[in-house]
Amino acid sequence: MPRLLAIETATEACSVAIGDEGGIIEEFAVAANAHSTLLLPMLGKVLATSGWSLAQLDGIACGVGPGGFTGVRMGVSTVQGLAMAAGLPVFPVSSLRALAMGAPQAQVLAALDARRGEVYGAPFLRAAGALPERLGAERVCAPELISWPGEGQCWGVGSGWQAYHVIWEAALGERLLGWDGAVFPHAADVLRLALPAALDGAGLDAVLLEPHYIRPSQPEEQRP
Repeated sequence: MPRLLAIETATEACSVAIGDEGGIIEEFAVAANAHSTLLLPMLGKVLATSGWSLAQLDGIACGVGPGGFTGVRMGVSTVQGLAMAAGLPVFPVSSLRALAMGAPQAQVLAALDARRGEVYGAPFLRAAGALPERLGAERVCAPELISWPGEGQCWGVGSGWQAYHVIWEAALGERLLGWDGAVFPHAADVLRLALPAALDGAGLDAVLLEPHYIRPSQPEEQRP
């Protein structure tokens, strides 16, 4: 049974989790711009509570975005440093997929506010007792342009819904059962999503871990 550590810092929420199929311990807080202060104390607390050291783990999972550039970079670089030091494989997990784990319905429309009048979004389907699987590509675009494929009732999660629910309520009509704009991706869900890959021994070398930004940063866009 693989033991994993997980870190998720792609949004205003910062969280660290540790555990296996038998149970998960998580530290979670919503505190925008405080990730650098919270992350290492959270890490120390879950390790101390679990009684495990890094050397006793089988890998480290990371929410790789999309999300805030600074938060995503911090999570990826922290996981890389820890994994390299301990000689552990890493397991990248989409932060939108982790967000979809927090929905009460099988068909989930996950969306994060990407600022600049855009959203990060993707639809997911979670069969009974299964993990959510993506139905379409993860996109960054204006809220009017995002596509929510599928049929039947669905539920929206994430900060994108808080910002643009009026647009999507009109487009989805009676298909939309409701939405929750206060849901964030959790490290505990990143860990749960990484467990199948850990069971299969499908981890990556830490140097191969990359952030999943979807769109270039502003400095990159301004390059000639």
